[in-house]
Amino acid sequence: MRRFLSRFPVACAAALFAQAVLGQSTSAHRNSIVAEVNEKIITRQMVAEAMRDEEGHLRRQYARQPRLLGQKYTQLQVDTLEKLIRRELMLREYQEKGFKLPEAIIEQRIQEEIRVVAGNRATLIKTLQASNMTYEEFARIQREKIIQMVMVNQFVSKANIVISPRQIEQHYVANKDAFRAGVETRLRIIFLDAKKHGGAKGTRKLADEIHTLLLSGESFARVASIYSDQNRASGGLRPDWIKQGDLAPELDRVAFALGQGQFSPVVELPHGCFLLRCEEVSQAKLLSLAEVRDQIEQTLLEAEQQARQDKWFEQLKRKSHIQRFSF
Repeated sequence: MRRFLSRFPVACAAALFAQAVLGQSTSAHRNSIVAEVNEKIITRQMVAEAMRDEEGHLRRQYARQPRLLGQKYTQLQVDTLEKLIRRELMLREYQEKGFKLPEAIIEQRIQEEIRVVAGNRATLIKTLQASNMTYEEFARIQREKIIQMVMVNQFVSKANIVISPRQIEQHYVANKDAFRAGVETRLRIIFLDAKKHGGAKGTRKLADEIHTLLLSGESFARVASIYSDQNRASGGLRPDWIKQGDLAPELDRVAFALGQGQFSPVVELPHGCFLLRCEEVSQAKLLSLAEVRDQIEQTLLEAEQQARQDKWFEQLKRKSHIQRFSF
């Protein structure tokens, strides 16, 4: 049986991460076969390349939780392999159905991708060479992406999916907690820029002196209007309500631990020091059905489309030869 091996580049970050999490560093291991789909094979290297972007996010998110990181990484491998298997199934179905994409459409897509990725062809080629990828491989990948879109639109269309008002209402009642607006807070913030106050040491000293002044009962707004390097005119008051996640993580944790009228100790970051005061807190409230109707309809629409897509792939799998191997 003739086997076709696609050669994708492996980013340094992906390789190092796989080594750190799984203890696998040899080239032979990275290129080992993890699945066969009809006449095609999928290698560990292909999986690593396909999961590169999500892998980086995963590493950042769970950097301090190695055990959970390992679990999430393993699940990402499984999910990515499934996506690659589905890709091969779609490409096979495309060939068997005798579809033919006009070359002009493919070339237009390639040119659009070149503009997005590199700006022009010459820069793209240099970028590809640095990743050990040829222009022909790049063009093939773009062609396959177009084929996948065509096949999904052809066989898993949203066009005839209808979501009834009753379905929307039932989903709203069953998932009310998902439609509560999060806690918001209004803050006054004193920020001391380390560049303006003699570096980290001098800035921290000034911040501690200001904190002592606040403990003595001095008005936070008045102190902010004198010392803060931001929003001084408003006494440090941030103009907008702040939601969780709007601030840097170190500030976010402090801000949402404060009760109304409370101020924080000094929060020291590389670029400066912060003191925060909670002016007002808005507790979570349930959004009305009217406010979230469109959101629910879109959620149900996507869920139904995904269910149809899964059903279609099961049909393709039943008439294909698929064999998986351990990572």
